[in-house]
Amino acid sequence: MSNPDRGRESNVGERVVQPVKRLFCRNCRCETNHESRASSVRYFREGTDDPEDPGFWEELRYSFWVCRGCDTATLEEAYTFSGYSKEGGEQLYDYEYFPPGSPGHVKAKHFRRLPDKLGRIYKEIVEAHNGGLYLLSAAGLRALIEGICSDKGISGRNLEERIDGMAAHLPKNIVDNLHSFRFIGNPALHELAVPKGDDLRLAIEVSEDILNFLYELDYKASLLGKSQAKAARKGGQAKQT
Repeated sequence: MSNPDRGRESNVGERVVQPVKRLFCRNCRCETNHESRASSVRYFREGTDDPEDPGFWEELRYSFWVCRGCDTATLEEAYTFSGYSKEGGEQLYDYEYFPPGSPGHVKAKHFRRLPDKLGRIYKEIVEAHNGGLYLLSAAGLRALIEGICSDKGISGRNLEERIDGMAAHLPKNIVDNLHSFRFIGNPALHELAVPKGDDLRLAIEVSEDILNFLYELDYKASLLGKSQAKAARKGGQAKQT
């Protein structure tokens, strides 16, 4: 079996040259050189009594790749089996990557002060989007906005009025952008209108801006204030000595 994508190791003096492969890096958001750090192969074969018949076999190979630019790791699963080859005999492989990555991939952000319920909804929104489940991701965005309004005591007869009520807590441009995502409204979800991936990704980014503004900025500002106060105390102590 041959595979042009399969890395090779070679010795140059005492230095081992690791296999290198170009893969999409979800952190760099582009294809970069990845270095193989580990691999494992599982091989299965069903033999026959016919010496000229190799029977059925399959191979499942796991490779651990690390981006040479940012050190983000990716697990590659490569699968092949007997008869799965080109006309010339070159073996074919099917690849899967964990976590999955593509140019449209959304990397979940970490919020330290986000209520647990809202954090879980946000995580599931991102996971649904990255899994291509756009309708479920859009429904999750609606649930997230409803949850934010409930947490902040914002009321209204419908979602549109509650979004308007966010103006008491958010800059007007963020509220206006949120109104532009019509697919989070009742009609879109009731009609099962699937949003475009680009629109959904932008809506997720706007929701991240909202979460950052409402739950993180005060915390980060307080950390900055504490850091500056600590530095000022150290400076005063240094002058006294």
